[in-house]
Amino acid sequence: MYDTVKEVIVGKYYTCRTCAEARKTEYWDTPFFYPELMEKNNLVWLDQHPDYPIAFLDTDINRLTDNLKAASAWTPTDKKSLLLHGTTGAGKTRTAWIVFNRLWMDDFPSRAVWLSMRKLEMAIEKGFEEHKHGQALDFLCTVPVLCFDDLGKERFTQRMETDIFAIIDERTSNNRTTIITTNYNSKTLYDRFNNKETAEAFIRRLRDYFTAIHA
Repeated sequence: MYDTVKEVIVGKYYTCRTCAEARKTEYWDTPFFYPELMEKNNLVWLDQHPDYPIAFLDTDINRLTDNLKAASAWTPTDKKSLLLHGTTGAGKTRTAWIVFNRLWMDDFPSRAVWLSMRKLEMAIEKGFEEHKHGQALDFLCTVPVLCFDDLGKERFTQRMETDIFAIIDERTSNNRTTIITTNYNSKTLYDRFNNKETAEAFIRRLRDYFTAIHA
């Protein structure tokens, strides 16, 4: 019985490659050396997040703009979040994936979420339909790393405006890393909001808590 319980629990236990290979990873009082276990079960380490778009896997950083080249090496410092903005086709999403994947591999193997704005809309709608809207928002507010790709492409309903602001407000207040890509600047994004007071508060948080890089 103990072995069965142990296998179930260990199956949900995550570690980074560095700690595993250095034998720093232990499961409570049971030594658990991952490389040996993985070799035994013909498992391999992932080098890319499972959702990493196939078309972006061969991204050549040297073909990005100078600003995006610099952005690809970004890590959270005093400002914990990153905003990439500029015209379509500049490489914002490719760059965001480079950063997102590195953060996922280094620090959060099971707790990094990438969402296009279409998927955000779907998640919020599904939360309402299943009467779990609050749980969906809580998850997006607290997950350690979150990326919103193509902010501004969603339908700016009153509910969407309120939810996006709530997510960004709580994440910035608690120094949680957020990555945003958008084609909009502060003025055009402001114009997308119906509630201008919410728009001002939202944009102020982007300015105060995000490292903003133009593509």
